[in-house]
Amino acid sequence: MHPDVEQAPVPGTHPAHFLLGLTLEDGWKVLSRDGTEGGFSVGYLVQHPDGRLAFLKAVDLSSAFQELNMMVALQDIAERHNFEVALLETCRHMSRVVSAVTHGQIRVEGASVPVPYIILERADADVRAHLASHTYDAAWILRCLHHITVGVRQLHSARFAHNDLKPANVLVFSELGTKVGDLGKAVDEVGRSPFTGENFPGDYQYAPPEVLYLEHQPDLWLHRLRCDLYQLGGLTTFLFTQRHFNDFLYGALEPSLRPAPLNGMVMGNFSGSLPYLLEAFDEALNQISSSLSSCLPAKLVGPVLRSIQELCFPDPVRRGEARNASGRPMVNLEGYVSLYNRLAVEAELELKRQQRPDHQ
Repeated sequence: MHPDVEQAPVPGTHPAHFLLGLTLEDGWKVLSRDGTEGGFSVGYLVQHPDGRLAFLKAVDLSSAFQELNMMVALQDIAERHNFEVALLETCRHMSRVVSAVTHGQIRVEGASVPVPYIILERADADVRAHLASHTYDAAWILRCLHHITVGVRQLHSARFAHNDLKPANVLVFSELGTKVGDLGKAVDEVGRSPFTGENFPGDYQYAPPEVLYLEHQPDLWLHRLRCDLYQLGGLTTFLFTQRHFNDFLYGALEPSLRPAPLNGMVMGNFSGSLPYLLEAFDEALNQISSSLSSCLPAKLVGPVLRSIQELCFPDPVRRGEARNASGRPMVNLEGYVSLYNRLAVEAELELKRQQRPDHQ
């Protein structure tokens, strides 16, 4: 075979790719592939003898053997897996965070290395797929936002930050509502996370401006929380417009002032760009306001727009709940949990009113 032609994995070298049909601990049966493959993982649909379906994340340890420094790669994979397992155990009783069912390892016949795995709750879809295939209304979106905000608040209360909040990581369950998923890039306050040394471990497409412009953050934990707030505002924007807030923000900014990707990183001058970012921010809010007006009852447009304005404010020092009666820190999400719940209830009541036979 030509040396440039990539060969398909075989059981002896990449056993994580060959779990179909196997039975794991507690009787879980591997039914099919489920989802895309990560750098060191493969996803499967599994079923318990009692009929429950779940998602299995299989770790491909043998992929490390292809890396230039195999031992460093193995250590990196192990640290990520062990941290995620420990975090999921912590999150087991969080109502709005996807939890682990179990974890373990299995050996594939003919393979020299085992396959560690985590079995997780399986959602019906992520929020992107749900919006593309279902009819929905403002009440559903606001209830979804309430659930997401509760999930992020639960993580923050346990001193974890998600830092990779994006539509693909918001999971929809037909009977349970919405949960925050994929904690693979999460960080903790005390520094046990494999991503502790990274300024931002998540997807740069959804990163806040201070990340993209390489602004130094003196308080790293506060920075983690502010990143989650920005991404929550980005999700709020996406759910109503199907566009992330960054699309609006950088679309309103002169191209020469936009952060430029460079070998997977970015560069820029945050303090020098901030006045222009604030101008673009106002234009972005005007555009978003027009979109909100077309899909929300008029009385709800202002509160939703204000939440986006606070959560996505370009200057991280001014991001979050600026005014609250209890004196909570700006990064505290309790006010947004209450806000989205109140707005969801109002939208649900309005929907019921419109559906009454006597409604004119």
